[in-house]
Amino acid sequence: MRYRPYGKAGQVVSAVSLLLDGGVRHSAREWRNQVSAALDLGINGFEIAGESPALIEGASEALAAVERELLFIIWRPRMLPLEPGHAIEAFLARTGLGYLDLLCFDSAPPSADVLQRLRDTRWVRSYGLTSDDEDTDLLITHGGFDALTTCYSPVSGWRERNRLKAAAERGMAVVARNIWPESLHPKPVMFKKPLLGRRRNPLAGMVGGYNFLEATPGWTPEEICLAYVLTEPAVTTVRFEIDRLDRLERLASVPDRDLPTGIAAQIEMARFSADGLRIGARA
Repeated sequence: MRYRPYGKAGQVVSAVSLLLDGGVRHSAREWRNQVSAALDLGINGFEIAGESPALIEGASEALAAVERELLFIIWRPRMLPLEPGHAIEAFLARTGLGYLDLLCFDSAPPSADVLQRLRDTRWVRSYGLTSDDEDTDLLITHGGFDALTTCYSPVSGWRERNRLKAAAERGMAVVARNIWPESLHPKPVMFKKPLLGRRRNPLAGMVGGYNFLEATPGWTPEEICLAYVLTEPAVTTVRFEIDRLDRLERLASVPDRDLPTGIAAQIEMARFSADGLRIGARA
């Protein structure tokens, strides 16, 4: 596993990080096993979403086996009151974590004064946004946040790329998610009998498309997407929600592999073609 710097305090986070969503019905034992497996693979970044008792119990037991300074913990609460100090204190008491490396907000965050008071308590080291809408761009411009969790993939257009650039210019770390969007998932192949007297061009539909994702030896489409997103300098870590151990192992190995030769160029060609089609459709 490779690690990337976060902020100016010398912290590092694994290139692949794990989302632990309390909305998923796992037992404490299942959560503990999942976190332990990730730790064994060198993953030190964990985003805890919500306050599920089973999640808190299982994750806390597994994380307690590692020195706190070696972990990078994100908490994304379902909802925080306007004065969130008591909620954060209670969460830290239940988990035994001591502090949060990053507190993320799905919606409008508390006022700057409230955030500063929390920072003064040393319970929260940094703040971030989890969003992809136009308001996100305004909040990035406004400043005051340390990180951005946002969708980014090989099909991302100029708006998403400019968002990452704006975040990087303001010193914000980027947590990438949804790096293998539904539009790139393999589709069932429907074979049609060719018309008599006609020969189908075997290259038809390939130029400017993403078909190569499914035809690269030794790589799955998701692994290619991950390797490509990790070439973006603004991306600090890529966040996944994973149940199966085999998938976790495969993705954890990707940061140590080089993207196959020519793949980046094919992705850019496909994305450029898609951007052209979208522009043409709006014209």
